[in-house]
Amino acid sequence: MANDKPNAIKSNPLGANVPEIVAALAGAIGTIVYVVNSTTGYMAGQGVDAAVVACGVVAVVALLAKAVLGGRLTGTAGGVLADVLLVGSEALLIVAFARFALARVRLAADIYFIPVNYPAAEETALNVALAGVACYLVAIVALIVKAFIARDVDRTALTLVPAEPAVA
Repeated sequence: MANDKPNAIKSNPLGANVPEIVAALAGAIGTIVYVVNSTTGYMAGQGVDAAVVACGVVAVVALLAKAVLGGRLTGTAGGVLADVLLVGSEALLIVAFARFALARVRLAADIYFIPVNYPAAEETALNVALAGVACYLVAIVALIVKAFIARDVDRTALTLVPAEPAVA
């Protein structure tokens, strides 16, 4: 009677994929913010780093694929594919985050370390860039949390079995 309710994660496949969905949304928003920040306002004409956009888009597609196919990825091959999608999208989001942040270092230095007569548009561009970087950071943290959640793991590479006590 104590545990009559089914596990909410097993009965609701969407519930098991919440970190992936959050990461996909945050990654998509971060990528959109990067493109808008790079092509409008103070940063217009600076150029768009294709690696940031490509990493963001591929990571979002991989996360959505894992979320949609999550219940169907069974067995060893399916488990490996699920792990590759999760780890691969994490790596791609980290690359996009790092390249986005590094592209805005000069902008931050101009505002915070040389605070003399910078245009208001420069500060606005930095604030928008910080929002985009924060979105990537949310996506990265969501996937790190997902990587440590073991409730949807059906298999493991190693199974630890306690040893029998030695009898003398």
